[in-house]
Amino acid sequence: MAYIWRLSAIWLWKETNSWTAVPAQVWIPKESGTLNPSFEEARDSSWYWVIDEIYESYTTKNFSNITLWGIARDDFIGYLLLWALWKYSKVKCFKANNISWWTPARWDMVSGWALKKIIKIWNTNYYFFDWNVSSWSVSNWTWTMTLTEVSWVKGHFFERLNSNQHPSFTIYDDDPIAWSYAPYCMINTFELSCEVADYVKFNVEFQWKQMQSATAQNPVYVDEAPFLASMAGVRFANNESWLNDASEQCMQNFRVAINKNLTDIQCFWSTDIDSIYNQQFWVEWDFEALYESTTLRDYVVNSQKKALRFYAENKNATPLATWIYPSIYVDLMKVWLNEWTKTDTTNEIIKQTMWFTGQYSNNDSASIEVLLLNSNWEGY
Repeated sequence: MAYIWRLSAIWLWKETNSWTAVPAQVWIPKESGTLNPSFEEARDSSWYWVIDEIYESYTTKNFSNITLWGIARDDFIGYLLLWALWKYSKVKCFKANNISWWTPARWDMVSGWALKKIIKIWNTNYYFFDWNVSSWSVSNWTWTMTLTEVSWVKGHFFERLNSNQHPSFTIYDDDPIAWSYAPYCMINTFELSCEVADYVKFNVEFQWKQMQSATAQNPVYVDEAPFLASMAGVRFANNESWLNDASEQCMQNFRVAINKNLTDIQCFWSTDIDSIYNQQFWVEWDFEALYESTTLRDYVVNSQKKALRFYAENKNATPLATWIYPSIYVDLMKVWLNEWTKTDTTNEIIKQTMWFTGQYSNNDSASIEVLLLNSNWEGY
């Protein structure tokens, strides 16, 4: 049966126990990516008094991989963020009617609960707590404020889990010829990128155990709000607390990548992978902007460390609440701007490209945080 690639589907779900497959529940619209088996082999190149190189070979390792590209949308991107970072909090959105004594800050504790994030939308600060408070006055004995919940805004907060054994997913591939799945699936790299006049895109590289046969499924997709460059922004500040009031930078493109450096463990008696571990964690990025001043270049020259925010807000979607729309905020607490170049094309406007490496901020106890706002009541 011949078919075009558009008739293939990818879907997934979280595993309760790694390597124990679970039924698929989330379908991911994609622009590219197919589940493929990968093999390693042992070759017998012994001499048999002939000029032929190979005498015998055996498959010694059988695992699976996929690199998936697509458009970042306001709901399913949460599963990819969970997969990449694996520390997740469902947070509630509050507006403060009055604040006294002091200014609340990220990670202030109130009765054992944390103020995870403060995001300014238009001219209003919204406070995201990891608790179930409704509308009343709260205090941490330094400041007090009266909170009103913005109940239709569902907040999802992602951080890096400080472990070398992040949980896993089962991933499925469906096309008119065959149906396959692979358990113990983990992310090796996760990227968000954006170019002027285009969508915000994701690019994810997965690795997992060997493929197995599955039963046919009928993919079911739901409409979600996509993010575009016209909805996105980039900001620099001296630290995370200043990002809300930082100026927008005029960008031509932007990319942020999370690298988890997977390693697989294989044991005797099997060609399959036994387990997968994420190793050292780091974040990197690059962007291109017009060369209109030496400000960005001097960040590199002076080895300055900056906090950085990439965000996107879909104002074409149905608002979650007054002036609040489906949106994503990616905050890097401490970035080292370590490389810079400018273009030298004779007849074109000069642009500059910068690269950075994300660093762990001891003051913030984090390197990266992501806040996703949508209407997902259940969480990830």
